[in-house]
Amino acid sequence: MRGGQVIGRSDRIGAYPATTPYSPDDVGATVYHVLGIDPASEVRDRFNRPVTLNRGAVIAPLFSGRAV
Repeated sequence: MRGGQVIGRSDRIGAYPATTPYSPDDVGATVYHVLGIDPASEVRDRFNRPVTLNRGAVIAPLFSGRAV
């Protein structure tokens, strides 16, 4: 991952995304990805119920070097 990248654009007044919006879940999925953990992994809560670790998507432009 190259530092100092700008990913995405907003409208002319900065109120709304003009490109693909990213959510906090996407940031979390990206962190898990960098740590080598599959964001879609299933874990168990304290009652042994299955829970998806993260529902976001990895922010791929961070790794491709093609800022949008």
